[in-house]
Parts: sequence; C-alpha cells; structure tokens
Amino acid sequence: MEAQENSGNNFISKNRLEALVDGVFAFAMTLLAVSLSVPVIPKAEAATELPNYIGTMFPEFLSFVIAFFVLASFWIVHHEHFHFLHSVNKILLWLNILILIFVVLVPFTTNLSGDYSHVQIAALIFHVNMLILGLLFFIQWQYIIRTPSLQNGSVQPHRARDSALNRISFIIAACTGIAIALCSPAYSMLAYLVVPIVMRIIIWTFYPGTRPFQRDQSKTS
Repeated sequence: MEAQENSGNNFISKNRLEALVDGVFAFAMTLLAVSLSVPVIPKAEAATELPNYIGTMFPEFLSFVIAFFVLASFWIVHHEHFHFLHSVNKILLWLNILILIFVVLVPFTTNLSGDYSHVQIAALIFHVNMLILGLLFFIQWQYIIRTPSLQNGSVQPHRARDSALNRISFIIAACTGIAIALCSPAYSMLAYLVVPIVMRIIIWTFYPGTRPFQRDQSKTS
C-alpha cells in the first residue's frame, strides 16, 4: 500500500492529507463557537439585561448551529470520498486545498450572517460560501468515481448515484438560500434545514434501494 501511495505522481500520502483536512475542519468548527461573544454587562444589571441580550443573539445561535451541522456533514462527505481511495494525486490535492480555503471562511461568513441577519449581502456571502463548497465536493466526487487508478475498489453504480444526489442537495440548499435571501435574508438559513430533508424524501421515493432499512435487508438476504 505504501508503495502504491508513493509511486509515480502520488507524492503525498492519503493519510497525511486526511490529517490536514481533519485539523482544518476541527479548527473551523471550534472557531464557530469561539466567535459567539459573551456580553459585557455590569453585574448589578445582569439579572435583568442578560435574558434580553441572549434573546437578541438568536440569529447568531441559529447561524452557528446550522453552520456547525453543515461543516460536520461536509466532513462526513470528505471521509466517504477518501474511503474509496488508496492514494491521491495532484488534482485531488489541489481540490482539497480549494475546499479548505472555503472551509476556513465559514466562521467568518457565519458571523457575518448572524450579526447582520437582516442584511441581504451578509446572507448572500454565507450562501455563496456554501454553494462553492457544495460544488467543490460534487466535483471531487465525480473525479473520484471517474478515476479507477486511485480507487481501492470499484464504486458501485447505486452508491455513486446516491452520493452524487446527496452532494447535489447541498448545492440546491445553497441556491435556495440565495433565492430566499433576495427576498427575506433573515429566513434564508432555514434552507439548510428544509432542503436536505425534502431531497432525501425525493431520493427515497424515486430510488427506494437507497433507503437505509432496504440496504440492510439486501445485505442480510
């Protein structure tokens, strides 16, 4: 395996790249919480003022929760991608570098959309960040399934299709967020809660074989 990873153009090990990606995701997800500022209120007034202040922070908390789950989902997607690889090449390396650029931007765009949830440009910047990430992960997946020389085993057609549809759901969610932000920026973050659920229902309806319980039954039969 080591010989495969270090031969030819595969000059960097898959494990080393995964370690970098894990570290960047962990840093970005932690930074989301660190950016939630604790209010500075005189102790004598804290009992009355703090509840009101926390209430005004609801858009920030909502942005934090959604961004954290989106980043966690992208991290899971990345590990799924690398599960099918025995090595990486320069194209995959630079695709990952591009992905990490927009991953580390997520805390900034999340804070911006949380602090100015009613401002259109703030919401649009967040959604564009998510759209680019969704596109990059879709491109990465398409490259992996079309490059057998890097795979540690063939990707089954139903798995390739189901995973591609899952990546598309991120793209649709970001596009929906952009469309909603043009009319009502404050509600545009809800696209990341609603669209993936709707997309999963649609996928299960048209491709019943992708349902978890049916996959489990097919394994035991």
